[in-house]
Amino acid sequence: MLSRLELSTRFPVFSKFPSSALPIHGSHRGGRHWGKENTLETYRRAVHDARTDILEIDIWKTTDEHLVLNHDGIINGIHVNQNTFENLQKIDSQLVTLDQVLSEFTRISSLVFFFDMKDANAITLTLQAIEQYQIQDRIIFGAVDRCINQELQKQKPSSIPLCADIETMMKIAQAYKQGHLNEKYPLEHDILGFFLEPHTRAILTSHLIDTIHKTGRPLAIVGSLLDDPKIQKEMIELGIDILFTDRPDILRQTLNSYANK
Repeated sequence: MLSRLELSTRFPVFSKFPSSALPIHGSHRGGRHWGKENTLETYRRAVHDARTDILEIDIWKTTDEHLVLNHDGIINGIHVNQNTFENLQKIDSQLVTLDQVLSEFTRISSLVFFFDMKDANAITLTLQAIEQYQIQDRIIFGAVDRCINQELQKQKPSSIPLCADIETMMKIAQAYKQGHLNEKYPLEHDILGFFLEPHTRAILTSHLIDTIHKTGRPLAIVGSLLDDPKIQKEMIELGIDILFTDRPDILRQTLNSYANK
């Protein structure tokens, strides 16, 4: 696991996390087992019950310039980025704006937000919100889509780290299998990340983790397999830096079991 103190010299957000040999606790969309994901209810449970370090949030922009939180971008067959917030609220009364989340949770000074950008048109407004709430040192950016990720790379401040997209991580995995991944391998992202699936789990070895860490990049893992405490422990033993789970409660229990040893 990389030193958070060392990482914080490049990216101030890492100074927000507790100094620990354990992974950073991330709540994926709040935690769907508590209720509907990407809602105030699930975020509150993640923050107050699971004491999460990071809230992962999916962001879209409506036609009337609201930033709303939704994973798929479709609500009952209606495209989020092609409708007004008012119309969308008629369909989904639990639809939350980014402003609502930041208004409630930025008062918790240690809490970090992972903004998963689903809509390239939302980037400018998101950057304005970061400036408005003065949380430049509490943000990590990501976008699984390569084109959105590249646009983020162009627009974001250099002090805010960016997590790699799926296409890039597939290339990195292939480079590792071919023996090409090393400290000199050209990396354009600040954080690397894998979706934990059976085929990616097979290559997640201590050697791969050490190789990634030698490039100076922390590694984040997300996926439904991380709901299992046995797999959580496996990832902890490997030295993964950030774990994003849909079961923040179970991950907190797992981390506590290590902390209490």
